[in-house]
Amino acid sequence: MKRFIALCAFMVIAVASYAQGSSKLYFKGIPVEGSMAEFCSKLRAKGFKYVNSNSNAAVFEGEFASRHATIGVAATNDGRKVFAVVVFFDASQEWNTLVRTYNYYKDLYTSKYGNPSVVHERNPARSNSNIAFMSELYQGTVLWGSLWETAGGEIELGIEKTSGVYEGQVMISYRNTQNEHAKIQNDLGDI
Repeated sequence: MKRFIALCAFMVIAVASYAQGSSKLYFKGIPVEGSMAEFCSKLRAKGFKYVNSNSNAAVFEGEFASRHATIGVAATNDGRKVFAVVVFFDASQEWNTLVRTYNYYKDLYTSKYGNPSVVHERNPARSNSNIAFMSELYQGTVLWGSLWETAGGEIELGIEKTSGVYEGQVMISYRNTQNEHAKIQNDLGDI
């Protein structure tokens, strides 16, 4: 009987520990939390090259899921709480390249996190030409993205226009919604 009670207690502790661990959002095995300095140090340890930063934003370059990427990290104004990591893949002027890249990552994230909770894949171009698709992207009428809600936050994948003419890029955003909410509340106090 004592063994049974001890086994039950162990199982409860194990389940509680698993539940606590799964409530975090991770980027490359790093929890999207903590101070800007701590998070950036962990990114460097993963091989990312520092580009520049200020107290609440930092930029790195490196490999993410087999592709070159620029990584942006955002924290609260005091730099104490990281709340977002954004992956920017190289820009392209080819709609098919953008969609293939998007679909590849959509499949990866779906296999890890299940079906996205939100999917918007709409390009209103009237023809199937690359110029028509890229023109719509440039005009901002394309809505192409998926969102996964996790216990620790949200992961959003999308195709966005860049500052270049008829150019777009695939972006992946990891948001610790709790820390993001804290930043918004702090900013609301300023206005």
